[in-house]
Amino acid sequence: MPVVFVMIMLLAAPAFVCWGAEGESTDPSQSGSHGAFSWEMPGRVSIFDLQFGPAIYKNGEFVFQGDKRSISIDEFPDRLTLVVRFSYQSSQSEVPLKFMIRLPDTRQYEETVRLPSRSGHYAYHFTIHNPRDFLGTGYIYLYYGFSIVDVLDFNIAAGR
Repeated sequence: MPVVFVMIMLLAAPAFVCWGAEGESTDPSQSGSHGAFSWEMPGRVSIFDLQFGPAIYKNGEFVFQGDKRSISIDEFPDRLTLVVRFSYQSSQSEVPLKFMIRLPDTRQYEETVRLPSRSGHYAYHFTIHNPRDFLGTGYIYLYYGFSIVDVLDFNIAAGR
């Protein structure tokens, strides 16, 4: 009985090909003009003079009330607006930053913002309605890509 050997050869097969969110190939040999993998972030960003605290709405804008981490609901019984302010320098405009907000006993909330220019000042604010329902410690995580830039913790207290 004759024995038959079958040999299969793979010639010039790529090591791997990753697919982006839109289904485009990010194979290094087919990267084209953008030249970046789907997990790489565009540019670099430096954040400095980072401030965090409550704000009140006055004369058509939010006025920062100082760098406080412990906030009494006696001061803000109906709603509490928190502001993250910072200065930045980046290698290009439209650099994305992600804010992830976690209040006590709730799901986290995420929002991505794009810094409008290569350098400047940015203020991000969010409002907590009925802060009495969220007593305890909350967190704001600031991400650039997969890297944490900073973690801001705060405490909403029942009274003075």
